[in-house]
Amino acid sequence: MSRFLKIAAVQIAPKIGDLTTNLEKFIKIIGDAARQGADVVIFPELALTGYNQDVLGDKLVKLALTVEDKPIQQLTQAARTNKICLVVGFIEKRTIPGDIYNSVVIIDNDGSILGTYAKTHLFSSEYLHFREGPTINIFQSQHGIFGPLICMDLGFPEVARLLCLQGAELLIACSAWISLDEDLWSLSLQARASDNMVFIVGVNLTGVEGDLEFIGQSMVVGPRGNIIDRLDTKEGILFTTIDLDEVVNARRRAPRFTQRRPELYAPISEAY
Repeated sequence: MSRFLKIAAVQIAPKIGDLTTNLEKFIKIIGDAARQGADVVIFPELALTGYNQDVLGDKLVKLALTVEDKPIQQLTQAARTNKICLVVGFIEKRTIPGDIYNSVVIIDNDGSILGTYAKTHLFSSEYLHFREGPTINIFQSQHGIFGPLICMDLGFPEVARLLCLQGAELLIACSAWISLDEDLWSLSLQARASDNMVFIVGVNLTGVEGDLEFIGQSMVVGPRGNIIDRLDTKEGILFTTIDLDEVVNARRRAPRFTQRRPELYAPISEAY
């Protein structure tokens, strides 16, 4: 038995601060990807606005959206029209005025919003601008069970493990990975996939924003940590078809879940 899923990982250099232009470009890309048979289209971290908080400045709060706001509703319409799942990075506002989150929205192929995930492990000066996300959770789509991470979350094995313990079959790492840490990009993705015997797709920004250079190199990694396919540093779309049933097969061959000893791991969650 097989459960094939065609992923479109969109590696892009958004026009920073220009939500309208980026959204128009995204909707065109979604339509093109659907015509090429994609089931899921994934955009990078903060792709709707661009990432660099120093460049965005006061626009950060002004560009923040709820899922009820028109730009997100336009994405739900694009998902519904093209019968395609979407994962898109954006600046999210929730209940408290002025508080914003570095989030992704997950939209199913009928246009329903499955929810949002806010980055739980903030990087560098992100702490000056964003609140930490309060939860780590999976999303059940019509194509499978997705576990979202955002960039720095990859550096914490506990995040990927918790998502997989909840049932994630595909980890989705929307990222803004910079050239300074280029050596850790593929290493982190391959380690998290191998740790959990799960597929992971890393979708990264490319281009330059102010003093930040993004490395691109979006990739799909298999359950044994093998790189299935990847892009270079330029804008582009990585189309990759995977079989989610390979997760079950991999875990049967290497029983890293059945042989876990959680009674020994309590100190991991203790504060030191």
